[in-house]
Amino acid sequence: MTNLMENLYLIKLSDENESFYKIGTTVHKYCRFYEIMKHGYDVEIIYMLFNLEFYKALEAESYLQSIFQSYTPLKKFGGYTECFLHININTYKSEIHKIFDSYSKNIENLPITWR
Repeated sequence: MTNLMENLYLIKLSDENESFYKIGTTVHKYCRFYEIMKHGYDVEIIYMLFNLEFYKALEAESYLQSIFQSYTPLKKFGGYTECFLHININTYKSEIHKIFDSYSKNIENLPITWR
């Protein structure tokens, strides 16, 4: 049986009216972000880990979401309840390193654009 793999991400969303963060998981690297961009938000990947064990990624997502104060965006989209107005990036990364002693490939600070 093949293990399901997830990507855990922290992204920054912004438009002319607001700027906030979203913590989530996705199987597909970028499709999730294009869906959000359809609602008029610019998307920047702040930090993303690839190929994590499915349940470990979901557990980490839930924990990370619990340590920051939630925010409800003005526009509703899939996952809008997983948003946060302020996230201390250093705290986020520190918690990631505590959860995943060793992890695979990651990317940081990558703006996503339509191609």
